[in-house]
Amino acid sequence: MIFQKILLIVTCVIVVFISSTLAIAQNNYSNYSFGFSLSGGADDVWHKSGKDDGKDITWNQGIMAGGGLFFENMFTDSFGIHAGINYSYLESELVFDDSTDEKIQLKNHAVIIPLYLITSFGNKIRFDILYGLSYMHIFHNTMSSKNQNTDGIRFINYNQFGAGLMLRLVFALNRFTYFYIAPHSQFYFTNVIEDTSWRDYLYTYQLEIGMIFKTF
Repeated sequence: MIFQKILLIVTCVIVVFISSTLAIAQNNYSNYSFGFSLSGGADDVWHKSGKDDGKDITWNQGIMAGGGLFFENMFTDSFGIHAGINYSYLESELVFDDSTDEKIQLKNHAVIIPLYLITSFGNKIRFDILYGLSYMHIFHNTMSSKNQNTDGIRFINYNQFGAGLMLRLVFALNRFTYFYIAPHSQFYFTNVIEDTSWRDYLYTYQLEIGMIFKTF
């Protein structure tokens, strides 16, 4: 029930988000681009325990890496929309700070779909601010503890909803080809582990490089 409410809210936000950008585009020109990206960095979990439960739990930072494809439409010289699909590999470690001192390593394979607005400054050397919504679907999860592995997808919320921010420095190689480098961060509002009285929020930060190809 809670998941359905979250899904409904996020869907409504996405519909409003797309509708507003299309309304702006009706009175402006449209310039389409596409590109690809590679990224590497880290992921972590913000643990928020309850009064009694979850106080003996901590998370250790893990690695994150991936790549993907994206499409962009610039409605004006300084405003546009960005959407894409990315594959990401994420690792993290859950530690129980009690008498057992048990550690569980999580290895996730996920698809991330960002839907961002673009605010752009410059031309041959360009600075872009990308910001908006992010959806992550974890399609495979392995939990490892004391040399034992198990499929942990049933223990986690494999649909994660959040927001992202990217600061992108873009260099023109020629009229149609651009190279960029960008720090990129995302924060997800969905609890990582299902059916707990405490909250665990996943966030990522990575450095991204890629190419952009204009079609105009």
